[in-house]
Amino acid sequence: MKLVLVLFTLIGLSYGISSKISHAKKLEELQRTKLGQAILNLVNLHSLVQGPIQELIETIEELIQDINNNMEDVQYKFLMRTNEHNSFIVQVSQQLQDADQDIARMIDVIDNLLIPRKDQINNRIRSLIENDEFNRKNVDEIILLRDQENQAYQQQIQEDNDAIDAVDDAINLVGSLSNPSLLQIKNFKFTLKRLSSKQWNRVNQGPMVQALLQIALNQNFADSEILKQIIDSLNEFRNQIVEAMNDLTKQEQLNQKEFLERLDQLEDEHHEFQKQISQAQVDLDAITQKLNDCNQFLIQRDADRIQYQQQLDLENETYVVDTDIYNQNFNQLQIELPIAEQGLSLIKSADFFDIKI
Repeated sequence: MKLVLVLFTLIGLSYGISSKISHAKKLEELQRTKLGQAILNLVNLHSLVQGPIQELIETIEELIQDINNNMEDVQYKFLMRTNEHNSFIVQVSQQLQDADQDIARMIDVIDNLLIPRKDQINNRIRSLIENDEFNRKNVDEIILLRDQENQAYQQQIQEDNDAIDAVDDAINLVGSLSNPSLLQIKNFKFTLKRLSSKQWNRVNQGPMVQALLQIALNQNFADSEILKQIIDSLNEFRNQIVEAMNDLTKQEQLNQKEFLERLDQLEDEHHEFQKQISQAQVDLDAITQKLNDCNQFLIQRDADRIQYQQQLDLENETYVVDTDIYNQNFNQLQIELPIAEQGLSLIKSADFFDIKI
């Protein structure tokens, strides 16, 4: 029995010594922090005024509750800030992605649709202009050719009329020759020389007429048979000239008709070329305006993309700062909570009044 009492005594003594050592350690830990010092000052002040210990306990408990409330409030506000951050990042990232897609799509439209279409229209306009210039060149050429043909026709008609006049003179002279005087023979030979100087290759009887003329020039017109042959040949020759003139006139009329038809065709082509050039120019103006609009859209969307990226960078930087502030505040509260709890534990200890602060 005595042994048991001794053991209990030793245990109690040991507990008391251990308790005092533990309280001393708590005091030392409290004195290391500002909050611990504040608690100790509060305890000291309370001891000086000899206030009820329960009030001190309630005050420390309220402090602990405030710390817990602050921790919850800091956690809640940071959670809300994180949700806002994530929502903002998702929204602006989507806007940035949309801007990138718009830019890529518009570049594809410009490079693969609008610019090739513009080049195609420009090439068409150049081709139409070249065709129209060739058309105008053809008009000038056929007008010049027609003028040359008409001049040749007029000249040939004039020569044929001169030839007919000379033949008529010769026929009249030959027909009046019976006993020709020297003057008549002289005049007739002059007319024959006029006829022999003409180009008779346009008629079938030309070579024969020229031969007869040469014979007539070399004799005195005493042979009536020769005179008759000359008159018949001259009449035949005259008829052939008239027929040649008629054929030439018909050909001239046909050439003029074909010229007018060709001219009308070229004019129709010219008007069609002008119409197509005007329409192509309208298309070119439209595609050019479309290109300008697309380029302005690209400039705007690129500015939007830069703005979205800046917003993302700023938000991420701000969130990093807010996270650091949260961690600092929460860590500080986590440090203060056990200090306050140590203070409360110290005050509630059984030998609180034996502790020297």
